[in-house]
Amino acid sequence: MSIFSWFYKKKNHSPTVNISKETQRLTEQNIDLTSADIDPQGAALLNNYLKAVELKKQQKLSEAEALLLLSTKPPSIYKGHYRELFKIWRQYNREGLKTKNYQAIINRVVEMYKLDNEMVKEMLSYWSIQQKRKLPLNYFDKSRNLLISDAKALKVSAERLQQEKYIVLADELIGNIKKNKFN
Repeated sequence: MSIFSWFYKKKNHSPTVNISKETQRLTEQNIDLTSADIDPQGAALLNNYLKAVELKKQQKLSEAEALLLLSTKPPSIYKGHYRELFKIWRQYNREGLKTKNYQAIINRVVEMYKLDNEMVKEMLSYWSIQQKRKLPLNYFDKSRNLLISDAKALKVSAERLQQEKYIVLADELIGNIKKNKFN
C-alpha cells in the first residue's frame, strides 16, 4: 500500500498537497511515483538549484545567478536557493567595494532585503497552512539569509554616496540582525 493510499483511506483526512486526479489514479494502481510526479514545479526548482551550485563551483557566477533568480520569482520557501544567490551577490559586493561601485552594491543589498522578506512571508504562509495555525511574524527571523556583512556593505556604500535613506535602512538591518542573532 502506498503512503498516498493510506492517507486517502484515513477518515476525515485531506492531503495538504493538491494531488492531481492522474496522480491519485497511479497511486491507487500501486505505481511508484517520484517527487517530480507529485510536484513537477518543485522538482524543476531543485534541478535548477543543483545546476546553479555546479555552475558556481565552476566560477560561472552569472549563469548560476540567473538560475537561482528563477527560484525567487514567484517567491518560494526554498531557503537554500536564496542563500546561494546571496553568496554570489556577496562576492559581487566585495568586488564592488574594491572598485568603488557603490550604487550597484546599494541596489543589490536592497534587492536582497526585498527577496529575504518575500521568502519569509512565503514561508509563514506555507507553514501556517501546513500547521493549521497562524504563526507569529517573527517565527522565521532566524532563518533569514541577510547577513550583517550585507547591511555593513550597504551602510558603507550609502555613506560614500550620501544616501540617507539607505544609511537608515542599513542601521535598522544591523540592529535587527544583531537582535535575531542573540535571541
